[in-house]
Amino acid sequence: MKIRPSLRLYFLIIMIVTGITTISIMSVVSFNYFIAGLDLSIHKEMQTQAYQLPVSEGTPITLNNFTIASTFNDLPEIIKSKINEQDMAVNRLVKNIQGNLFFSPPKAGYFAMKLQRADEVRYVATMFTGVPEQAREGLFPAFKYLVMIAFAAMALFALVPYFILRKVANPIENLMVWAKHLNKKQLTKPAPDFHYSELNSLADIVRSSLQSVQESLEREQQFLGYASHELRTPIAVTRTNTELLRKMIEKEISTEKQLQVLDRIERASLNMTNLTETLLWLNRQADKSIPLTTLSLGQLTQQLLNELHYLLKGKKVEIQIQTDNSEQQLPAVLCRIIINNLIRNALQHTNEGKIVITQSGHQLTIHNQDLSENMVDNDLGFGLGLELIERLVKHYEWQYKNTATDNGHYVEINFV
Repeated sequence: MKIRPSLRLYFLIIMIVTGITTISIMSVVSFNYFIAGLDLSIHKEMQTQAYQLPVSEGTPITLNNFTIASTFNDLPEIIKSKINEQDMAVNRLVKNIQGNLFFSPPKAGYFAMKLQRADEVRYVATMFTGVPEQAREGLFPAFKYLVMIAFAAMALFALVPYFILRKVANPIENLMVWAKHLNKKQLTKPAPDFHYSELNSLADIVRSSLQSVQESLEREQQFLGYASHELRTPIAVTRTNTELLRKMIEKEISTEKQLQVLDRIERASLNMTNLTETLLWLNRQADKSIPLTTLSLGQLTQQLLNELHYLLKGKKVEIQIQTDNSEQQLPAVLCRIIINNLIRNALQHTNEGKIVITQSGHQLTIHNQDLSENMVDNDLGFGLGLELIERLVKHYEWQYKNTATDNGHYVEINFV
């Protein structure tokens, strides 16, 4: 069975290993410093005691448990048996410890040092012996104290990271659960408080990233909706004229008329290409402007009305249109989308009645009145077309008005 990596376990193991290693090293260092401190203390005390009283050869003196002599041979026999005279050097502490100092109290200890002041040489020695076995069993060596302290510190090093991890892990798990169950509705709300600023920052990053993805998805869905809505007319024109062209070929109608039908098919194909590019621009590059071209709004309005005339099939609708031949510098494809949607809406929502279309310069008005008794609300997706118009008008800051009237609508747009 493969063990899955865990940051919690990894952090805990690293902390424990680091703690044990550090504490072990520090314990050994502390013990060495402890022994060195004892040696230094004895060394200083011997220096202090060595010249307190005069000493002559053959007559050593004892002062505060220290034996002071002028020659090595004057020291006690037990000191001479435990200390090698050849190891004696000026100001060097020589010692002989009986027993394992690490794990039990020492049985005996012998210390000697050679000192010299001017031409006067002194030997100082001390020892401790004869500690009863029962007494030594009751003593606790310093190293064991260090070992106990080390184990206590190791336990602390293990427990503290564990509780810290518990304290940190709960907010992290809450963050994981929150991120796992994020949905479209929750993306609009602020991220919860996960107690730590780093986790809160991470939650904000997760939410903003998913929000960006959600917005991209919505833009793509919106593009598909716009595309399917806007491409209906050129597709219908293409299919209708393709069928017409087939019949004209079968009946061997003149080539000139066939070319007229073919021109309409090519124009519809070009319109589809322009519409697709414009919709892509609208969804992904709304901060940029489409190049302006010389455009006759009157001619474009007439052309779009002819292309959408199939929507009046079977209806009793009177069309009145008045345009001029003026030309303007406008984004042609966007104007086509707007006018196409406005005319389509008027034709779809008028079953019996009248539609008045007026164009003058930069201004276009469309007023439809449906006089049929049974009005059917069948917008065929015009809600999407209206949304598209509003986005385009808002981007170019054109003047736009859409007002409901008795049995119809009055629309006015000024492309300036």
